[in-house]
Amino acid sequence: MENQIIKEIQNHSTIIIHRHKQPDLDAYGSQLGLKEIIRENFKDKTVYVVGDTQQYPYEHTMDVIDDSVYEGALVFVLDTAAEALISDTRYKLGKTLINIDHHRNDSNINPDLFYHRPDLISCSQIIGEIAIKGNLRFNDMAASHIYAGIVGDSGRFQYISKQNAKHTFDVVARLMEYDIDLQSLSDFQQLETLAKRMAKEKFRSFSLSDHNVAYRFNDFKSISESGLTFQDVSRGTVNIMAGIKEVRIWANFSENEKGEIIGEFRSKDVSIVDIAKKFGGGGHANACGATLHSWEQALEVVQCFDERMVESNV
Repeated sequence: MENQIIKEIQNHSTIIIHRHKQPDLDAYGSQLGLKEIIRENFKDKTVYVVGDTQQYPYEHTMDVIDDSVYEGALVFVLDTAAEALISDTRYKLGKTLINIDHHRNDSNINPDLFYHRPDLISCSQIIGEIAIKGNLRFNDMAASHIYAGIVGDSGRFQYISKQNAKHTFDVVARLMEYDIDLQSLSDFQQLETLAKRMAKEKFRSFSLSDHNVAYRFNDFKSISESGLTFQDVSRGTVNIMAGIKEVRIWANFSENEKGEIIGEFRSKDVSIVDIAKKFGGGGHANACGATLHSWEQALEVVQCFDERMVESNV
């Protein structure tokens, strides 16, 4: 599959790279890393990256392009295989579509090639593997982006398993041959302003189900009044419930401006991704999510998690 992907790059003069909305480190890392790898190895190619923006530790710019640029182009969709999650729906306008993802979901976007590696910890790791197997060169920025994605989706290597650990560290070892600004990435993940830390204190309390599933409901009004961004609350406070011995599943439910309830689900030692899929979501075995339509539906998710605790005898 790696050779097929490289051949498609060789066969197209214009490449446009998409990824999912509200990009995290892996979405950005795989997208920007692939761009740098193509530019480093195929000087005659024109490469664009498109989509919405979020905070990211390394300098970057999303391209604003006309629909006509897609004519005859090779289009990549990275780090998601779900149509509803793709940032910029124009991915359909290209000549050839390649979808690369590591989440435990099938693709519903009808790609010409679907490279699916749910055994790997991040999409960035897949991009790194393609480059290594294809004997392609990295540069400092390519290595930085790929490393950021791996660190981000592995939870700073917390979520790697015996099955993918060697592969993960083999790729990382190759990236360490380049000049990566490790401190900037570390600061991005760990440092925040005093004002933000104090604001997050308002979201520290949580409820417990009968079998110690921890969960919290954040309505739109409380998020708006906090001065924090939606992502600061939705994804940024979910792991306040992590690291508690008796809690093996935890969930953060946050209401956005559309009235949708965005669920962020996490677990330790028990897979919950099938429950996320049941509610139209997906992701990783122990880190996943879903978009819900009511608080009642959120309670249904909590009930499913509670039942999973009983089934798993955890």
